[in-house]
Amino acid sequence: MQVDEANELVTCSMDDTLRYTNISKKQYSASDVVKMDFQPKSVSTAAGGLTLAVCIGQIVLLKDKKKDGKIYLYSVQGNTLKAEGQTLEAKGAITDMAYSNDGAYLAVIDDKKVATVYTVADGYSVKNEFYGHHAKPVTLAWSPDNEHFATGGMDMMVYVWTVSDSDQRIKLPDTHRLHHVSGLSWIDEHTLVTTAHDASIKQWTIKY
Repeated sequence: MQVDEANELVTCSMDDTLRYTNISKKQYSASDVVKMDFQPKSVSTAAGGLTLAVCIGQIVLLKDKKKDGKIYLYSVQGNTLKAEGQTLEAKGAITDMAYSNDGAYLAVIDDKKVATVYTVADGYSVKNEFYGHHAKPVTLAWSPDNEHFATGGMDMMVYVWTVSDSDQRIKLPDTHRLHHVSGLSWIDEHTLVTTAHDASIKQWTIKY
């Protein structure tokens, strides 16, 4: 836990949240709770309204209690990372991202329920944007054919998208009834596997 410059107690917990508590009032509201995508293990604060949360699987930087919705590009040079000086704008706080298997595209999903695909060779220009989820998507996976990718969300929906045509999509409703999809993986270009907190693994045949 930390105390920030606004005299708020900033805490992280196993409930996957950061909480900002007004010390003088000794209370917090729902608007002062920030949900993480992974369990936070440590938190620190800095001037300018910055909060850094170290989570299992990722590091999250918040500005004024919000994730900035930007993608930062780095190159690997030996044992270090070098900032490329380029950032990509997303619609909202990013929940997952992945390059296609051939490295041609970068797919990103965010809490505004948008999936965006960027073309790497064209300076990360936007190839397409995909809409359909009714709640935050939380996981994505590329098909081995590099022409399709799947997303799973808090709405218990799975969509399989076609990179070249944002209107062409396959919807798998209620893949895990009463539980959101927590993981996706492709066995081959026509076989998708989904997991959820219902303690089940399901295999789906995808026909385009």
